[in-house]
Amino acid sequence: MKLRRKRYVLIAAAALLAGAATTVDLVVEHAARSRIAAAVACRLQPSGRVSADLTSAFAGLRAVTGNLGGAHISAAGVRRDGTVVEVAADLRDVSTDGTTGGGTATATITFAELRKRIAARDDGAAGGPTAGLPDGLTLGADHGALVLTGTAGPLRLPVTVHTRVTTAQDSVTVTPTTVSVLGQEIAVDRLAAVPGGGDLAGRLGPRTVPLPELPGGVRLSGARADDRGLVLALDIARGAAGADRTAACT
Repeated sequence: MKLRRKRYVLIAAAALLAGAATTVDLVVEHAARSRIAAAVACRLQPSGRVSADLTSAFAGLRAVTGNLGGAHISAAGVRRDGTVVEVAADLRDVSTDGTTGGGTATATITFAELRKRIAARDDGAAGGPTAGLPDGLTLGADHGALVLTGTAGPLRLPVTVHTRVTTAQDSVTVTPTTVSVLGQEIAVDRLAAVPGGGDLAGRLGPRTVPLPELPGGVRLSGARADDRGLVLALDIARGAAGADRTAACT
């Protein structure tokens, strides 16, 4: 009888300790998430929502070691050099002093914002009233590719313009490649020879859009389109996410 009672006491004590550890973990994790979100908001100054989640198990208890593990952060309405983007990042080995082991991120430019950037680039280059993308065509995504869809030509026929997107460290280039119309694929460089295609062909040249300067240790690695806009893929080197922090944002 005494042994059974002692066993119950031990089980109750273990459950109590486990519950206390879980409570401590949740409390510390909540504080860490709040601190990370506040630091992100301070550095990026977004106009929209900021969130931070710790992705490693028992992240709160890991805080005593100074390493919180992985973290996912997002910030909407980040403005840089006149361009508004939505930022999301997955970071490794986030420390309590603000450094990281690197990671990956995306910066999403909405289609409306991208269209404005292309028009601004064209205005600066040509200054003419026909600058920008052709009227009647809307930017969108098709299985990760950037496309323009709508109507064009004297007969306002439905068309889809397929593009190739390439990246450099400080820019993105959108190059129209083919036009789909009435079930036919026409290369852009042959479009001018098609009756009624000359005007559209003259508006489908490559557009190189300059990007805001990236922080040190952050590298643009590619781009794709989805239903939100043009998604820029970024690689973050170890320590880069915390390298630009200021005393006001620690």
